[in-house]
Amino acid sequence: MSTQSFFSVPLLRKLGVRLNIILLGIILFFLVSSGYGIWTLQQQSAQFKTVTQTYYDRSMLAAELSRDAELIATQAMEQSVTQRLSNIDANILQTDITRTFTVARNKLNAYAPEEVAVLSEIDRLTQPYFDQLVLFYNLIETQQRLQLRMNRLDRERQLWVAPYINFDVSADNGRFSTLVINLARSTLAMLDAQSPGLLARRKDQLEEFRSALESLTGLTQIQQQAREKLLENVRDTLILKDQLDSSRLETLSAMRKTRLFAQRLSSVCYDFYLLVKQRAESAAQQHSELIDRVTLQISAFSVAFLALIGLAYWFIHHYIVRRMDRLSLVMQQHATGLAAPIPQDGHDEITVIGRTFAQFVTANDLAHDQIQSARKAAEAANEKLRELNISLHMQSNTDDLTQIPNRRSFFEWLHPTYQKLAQQQHAFSILMIDIDWFKSYNDHYGHQAGDECLRHVAQLLRSATQQYSGMLARYGGEEFIVAVPNISFAQAQALADELLNTIVQANIAHGYTPKHHVTISVGLATLVHANQNYPIEKLISTADQSLYEAKSKGRSQVASREITHTLGSHV
Repeated sequence: MSTQSFFSVPLLRKLGVRLNIILLGIILFFLVSSGYGIWTLQQQSAQFKTVTQTYYDRSMLAAELSRDAELIATQAMEQSVTQRLSNIDANILQTDITRTFTVARNKLNAYAPEEVAVLSEIDRLTQPYFDQLVLFYNLIETQQRLQLRMNRLDRERQLWVAPYINFDVSADNGRFSTLVINLARSTLAMLDAQSPGLLARRKDQLEEFRSALESLTGLTQIQQQAREKLLENVRDTLILKDQLDSSRLETLSAMRKTRLFAQRLSSVCYDFYLLVKQRAESAAQQHSELIDRVTLQISAFSVAFLALIGLAYWFIHHYIVRRMDRLSLVMQQHATGLAAPIPQDGHDEITVIGRTFAQFVTANDLAHDQIQSARKAAEAANEKLRELNISLHMQSNTDDLTQIPNRRSFFEWLHPTYQKLAQQQHAFSILMIDIDWFKSYNDHYGHQAGDECLRHVAQLLRSATQQYSGMLARYGGEEFIVAVPNISFAQAQALADELLNTIVQANIAHGYTPKHHVTISVGLATLVHANQNYPIEKLISTADQSLYEAKSKGRSQVASREITHTLGSHV
C-alpha cells in the first residue's frame, strides 16, 4: 500500500488527523523514554543513597573514632604538663573518656572479615588504654598532693626563719641567726637542684649547716624550740623531696606508656578508617559504571527519538510545509500586485485556506491600504508621545540651569537606596556643598555670570563624583548635595577634600573674596551603619550642621561628623 493511497482514505484526508497521529506517536515514544529515564534516575538515587549512608557515614564515624583516640591522648599529655586535675576525681574522668570513645565505637559495625579483625583489635586495645589512663591520672594526683605538702613545709620554714632575717648578727646570739638563715637557704637550694651531682653537693652543705646548728650551745628556750621545729622541718623536707622525685619518675614512665597505648589505638582506628574508605571508593566506582551504562542506554533512546523526529519532519515538510510554502508564495505575489493562480487542489485544511484566500484577495488589498495609512498615523503619534514623555521626565528630574539632577530627582533616588542599605547596615555619607560668597559674586558680576558660575561648578562636581555609585544634585540656590553609599568615613573625607581642591584648581575668578577665586565649603556626615531607626532626613540635617560649622570657621574647608548609631541605640 503506497503512501498516496494510504492518505486517500477519507478519515486520513484531514490534515489535523495526520498531524495528531504523528504527534501522538512522538508523545508516546517520549513518555516511554521519559519513564525509563525517571526509573533509571530513581535507581541511581537509591544507589547513591546507599553509597552515602553505608560508606560515607561509616568513613566519618571511623575518622571520628580515630580523632577521639588522639584527643584523649592529647588531654592526657596536657594533664602531664599542667599537673592539674582541677579537683576532678579520676574515676569520673575515666567515665567521661570511656563514654566519649564508646559512643563513637558503638556506631561502627563490621561488614567484611578484615573489618571484623580491625574492630576486634580496637576492642582489645581499648580497656588497657583506659586502665593506663586511670593509673596516669592517679600518679598525677599523687604528685600534686606531695607538691602541696612540700609547699606547706616551705611556708612553715619561712615562718620559723622570718624572725631572724633582720636579726643583728653582732649580738650575742648572732651565730644562731646566721645558721638558721643558712640552713633555710641551703634547703631551698637543695630543692632547686636538678642534676644528681649538684643535688649531692647541696645535701652535704645542708648536712653541715644542720650539724652546726645541732651542736650550738647556750641558746635560750625560744631559740631551742625554734631550732627543733626548723630541724624537724628540714628532715621532713628531705624525706618528701625523695618521695616527690620518685613520684615524678613514675609519672613520666606512666606518661610514656599512655602515649604508646594511644599511638597503637589511634593507628588501629586509622586502619579501620582506611578500610572503610577503600570500600566507599569501590562502591563509588561501581556507581560510576552504572551511570555510564545508563548514559549509553539513554543515548540509544535519544538517537531513536531523533530518528522519529526526522521522520515526522519529512512528513510535515512534504505534505504540509511544501504546500504551505507554495500557498504563501502566491499570497506574497498577490500582496505585491501579481495575480498568480491560487492552489485549491486537495481535500484538507490547506485547500480550504486556499479557497478562502481566493475569496478575500480583493478585500485584503483594500484593507491593506487602509491598515498602512492607519499604521503610519499611529506610529507618528506614538513617536510624538515618546518624545513628549522623555522631555517631561527630563524637565521634572533635571535642574534647568546646571543640567544635573534636581532636588526632587535626588529624593526619589535617595529613599529606596537608603532603605536597601539600612537592611544591609552599610555605610552611607551625605555631603552638603555651598559656594562661598556667591551673593557677592552675583552682586558684582551679574546674575548671568552667576548662572554660568553655577553651571561650571556643577560640571566640576559631576566630574569629581562620577566614579562613585552615589548621586549629585542641586539642593537649592548655590547649594549642592552628594549622597554616596558603601564608603567609609575616611573615604568620604577624601572625597570632600577632592571636591574642595577641584573647585580651587579650577581658579574661577572672584575678586571679592579673601582668596580672589571661587571656593566651596563642605559639610560631611557619615552614618557607619545605616538602619531603619536613623531617618535619612536626620543624616541630611547633620550634614547641614557640618556645613554651617565649615562656614562659621572661615569657609573653604571641610567639616565632618561620623555617626556610629546602631539598632536599638540612641544618638
